[in-house]
Amino acid sequence: MPWAILADMSMAERAELDERVVRLLAHLVGMATESKTPNRGLIEWAADLLQTFGARVTIIDGPHGRANLLATIGPNEAGGLLLSGHTDVVPAGTGWASDPYTVCVDGDNLVGRGTADMKGFIACVLCAVEDLDRTSLVRPIHIALSYDEEVGCIGVRGLLETVTRTRSNDRVRPDLVVIGEPTMMRPRHAHLGKVAYHIDFTAAAAHSSLSPFLPSAITSAVRIVNALQEIADLYRPSATRDEAGEGNSSVTVNVGSIRGGGALNVLSEHCELTFELRHDSAHDPDELLSTVHAAIAREADALTACGGGVDVVEIARYPALSTDPQNPWVRVVERAADRGASTPLGFGTEGGLFAEAFQTTVMVCGPGDIGVAHKADEYVSVEQLQACMSFVAHLIEDVCVISHPGG
Repeated sequence: MPWAILADMSMAERAELDERVVRLLAHLVGMATESKTPNRGLIEWAADLLQTFGARVTIIDGPHGRANLLATIGPNEAGGLLLSGHTDVVPAGTGWASDPYTVCVDGDNLVGRGTADMKGFIACVLCAVEDLDRTSLVRPIHIALSYDEEVGCIGVRGLLETVTRTRSNDRVRPDLVVIGEPTMMRPRHAHLGKVAYHIDFTAAAAHSSLSPFLPSAITSAVRIVNALQEIADLYRPSATRDEAGEGNSSVTVNVGSIRGGGALNVLSEHCELTFELRHDSAHDPDELLSTVHAAIAREADALTACGGGVDVVEIARYPALSTDPQNPWVRVVERAADRGASTPLGFGTEGGLFAEAFQTTVMVCGPGDIGVAHKADEYVSVEQLQACMSFVAHLIEDVCVISHPGG
């Protein structure tokens, strides 16, 4: 319970952190909206809450009990601010010191699945909206909540499709989109896009003495890994790491898993691999992978001729984000966050999809450390939540209350 949580915090911590944020965060974390599971209960709860704050709310249904939400407060016109967060969390797994779906205090941190990624941001947004003087808004505030971001930015596509094709939503054209992924409140303006594949290779089992004449599923898979490695080798020399250890590269390739075979003296009849390619906005992933797809076609021909085959499934795809760091709205976000100049981000978000849909400025900035986001004992600090509350309030003031663009 929120009051019990507050009782575990020091007087100084309680003075710093609004009880409402703790209450909202505890409620959000208590709804175990793991990816690919229903989140409609959370969406309906958020819709009811936002409507009490004067929001116009639309729920956009997805499959199997999942849904997106779009809420608008303020004038029914183009422009303004859109604050976005995903409601799904990665499965809690094992190794937790406490119940992952009950927020608890550990020193200066609030622990629970989704506290950093990214229900802490959602709680701060809801708290800020409650404090709004709606009569002061000269531009609208939009709030977008999506599902299944963690498994390939899936849910938000339905939200964006609905907004961009529905005449009644013609006014949802924000000047600025801010996605509250955990960045330790450091503004970020760019990240790589991603495509990912799962490939199954099948062949006829045979004695290893026939390896000069018959294909092996493992050997075919290894040839694809080698083709991927050739792409990686082209871009490795230009890759760098910053002082925080984050990588910076225009293209990266990784083979995530490879499994196959059964016995040393048998040509393998099955092998599967997964791989991803990440890319900046200057590179077309399909062009980058053209040699890999050609290699897959050759292996498919060889395996099919001997009773096998290749099955390729695209499991994820989202575009890169590339906001011009000189964009004046970037300055607005930097001033509101007060954490220094914006930098590129080392992981992907829904940002590129928002940029494509709205053709507008998209930034990423939110509380918490991505380094703890998918691990046991995930947490967000009191300081980060407090900074986020201030950040959101300043953004609303600069984008939606002041009668001219803050840039």
